[in-house]
Amino acid sequence: MASDSHDLEMLRSALFLSGLSESDFKKFAAETPIITLSAGEILFHQGDVATAFYFVLDGWAALFREGSDGERTAIHLIGPGESFAEAVLAREAHYPVSAEAATDLRLARIDTARFRALILQSPELSLSIIAAVFGKLRRLVARIEQDQEWSPQRRVAAFLHKICGDNDGICRFELPVEQRYIAARLSMTPATLSRALSELAAIGVEAKRRRIVVSDVSRLARFVNQDEF
Repeated sequence: MASDSHDLEMLRSALFLSGLSESDFKKFAAETPIITLSAGEILFHQGDVATAFYFVLDGWAALFREGSDGERTAIHLIGPGESFAEAVLAREAHYPVSAEAATDLRLARIDTARFRALILQSPELSLSIIAAVFGKLRRLVARIEQDQEWSPQRRVAAFLHKICGDNDGICRFELPVEQRYIAARLSMTPATLSRALSELAAIGVEAKRRRIVVSDVSRLARFVNQDEF
């Protein structure tokens, strides 16, 4: 159950729950199971009957498609504060992709049948779902515009800046997942991602495998805000 203050704060930020009153939200959160997966564990497989959708509390989830030859194609990377698989609210839906814990992962699991019943009790939730869908659509449009207008270096820099946050000075961290998943999120090939990371050395970004050192976060932010490469 979501009872930890961090979990409650994260879950309350979910657009698909914005139509719930505070009392209804607390009841919903108390009845919502939190599941934990270790890196590499599968959450669901492509084609499985869809019984739930998910909200990421901590960690990263990777979505991928499985070919007949067993090859995986990375589709997307989902991080903290993001939800996925809401489309399975439709009856008798199946998951169109597989989902794996790309890192150690904590998720709120929202049962689809229960959520549909909740919508009937609280029609405002229907508007919340519409708002959530439009929010994702706006982000998708913004991402398409970035893909078309931003250089690979700038897109990678924006991803790194999101991890560093608004802190000034030096930022050190390890990339949370394999580069192929980050490349999928940024709509580029792993080779392009690797090359962009190398080229960001010109603005003080050092990349050694998954270890990243940003010498000046404010300089990185300036590069993201206006492409000066």
